[in-house]
Amino acid sequence: MGNSGDQGAGAVDELEIIGWGRTADVYALPGDGARVLRRYRNGGDATREARLMTRLARQGYPVPAVLRAEGPDLVMERLSGPSLLDALLADTYEPEPAGALLAELLGRLHALPGTPPAHLDLHPGNVLLTTDRGPVVIDWHTAEEGHPPGLDHAMSALILAEVAVTPAPYAPGAHAGLAAFLSAATTPVLPHVGAARERRAEDPNLTEGEVAALDEAAELVAELAA
Repeated sequence: MGNSGDQGAGAVDELEIIGWGRTADVYALPGDGARVLRRYRNGGDATREARLMTRLARQGYPVPAVLRAEGPDLVMERLSGPSLLDALLADTYEPEPAGALLAELLGRLHALPGTPPAHLDLHPGNVLLTTDRGPVVIDWHTAEEGHPPGLDHAMSALILAEVAVTPAPYAPGAHAGLAAFLSAATTPVLPHVGAARERRAEDPNLTEGEVAALDEAAELVAELAA
């Protein structure tokens, strides 16, 4: 991307970082303020994710517009609005509607024609509540085809449950959101809880404590799903 007019490798120190996750950082690109650069720290290839997002956008699914992808760099439109997680923490969005929204977004994804992908990491931090387009789903790095919709739902349920079983003050809200998510799910979740737990345990980004809590989280999902 160094020859494209965008900031290339080695130039990110000059950019404003506006977001980060466990695998990537997001920078504002100079100019009209309409673009962001998402760079994977491990040097992975972003082009597969870019192709998938472009296909989803053509099918009308709410994803950021992809402008360019090369190596670990993905240039996208800059969206305005908080994440669903930020809105929950600020008490501007209630847990139950948040859970229902996640279920709705997964239902819309799996209803697309052809062979829709499974997102496999849809949680409140990966939904942006934009001012002009409504909810937009981000971070498609883990998305894969060939998985049943139930596994996608189970992964989201398990992520919510991981928060619900912690002693954090927002755990009750996560529990309420999880119950609402499972109630609104458009596909059975219970048969896929075990596979979701195994997949989460293989995530290198989880800490030892988070992996240790997966059994309790999976039990909570199974209890509520039943």
